[in-house]
Amino acid sequence: MSLTTLILSLALAQADADPRAALPLAMTLDEARPAQEDRKQEPFPHSEPAGPKPAPIVDFEWLELSAGVGVAVFSHEYLADPSIAFFVSAHAPLPWLSPASDPKGEYFGLFLEAAFATIDRNLSSSVAHRSGVGSFTTLGVDFSFIRDSSWILMARAGVLYAYYGNIAQLNSGVGGTAGAVAGIQISGKAAITYSPEVFFGNAGSAILLNTVGFTFQF
Repeated sequence: MSLTTLILSLALAQADADPRAALPLAMTLDEARPAQEDRKQEPFPHSEPAGPKPAPIVDFEWLELSAGVGVAVFSHEYLADPSIAFFVSAHAPLPWLSPASDPKGEYFGLFLEAAFATIDRNLSSSVAHRSGVGSFTTLGVDFSFIRDSSWILMARAGVLYAYYGNIAQLNSGVGGTAGAVAGIQISGKAAITYSPEVFFGNAGSAILLNTVGFTFQF
């Protein structure tokens, strides 16, 4: 028996005894790597939720604009007959005074009004500038007793500045106002109102302003 035949016989005998012996042993140089967690990094950290927004002093989100026309009745000191008058005004809630800024609830409001009335004084014909237009600018506070989808009822008071221009024997100056607003809602944002208001001047003088107006809420 030749040497080659002997080596082949021994190899076949070893393969029959252990089949794995005929397979080459494989080695890997790469060590197993632990699986990494699939985490998505947030680009920015979460911020803490913001606290409640403080109520504004004047809530212009419920701004109302009004305009109207009516009659001005003068006290005896004016020596003037009733005359035509008109006004424009703006109103907004004051959550600073009343947290209930809901327009359906009771709350305080701030208003700014400009009223105008013709004045024709019953003076001697020898007096110049017996007639003219008086202007009355009022800044005040009101309170809504009723404000819902059908009705409006407010009381108001404020400080006014009366300007008479060159109307004879009438002096411009500061006074006070008191009045009310009653209205009927005709839509979600519009109303028709009636506003009686008294302007108080010096030496007991006064003007009663009766106007019918239209109010629109933004």
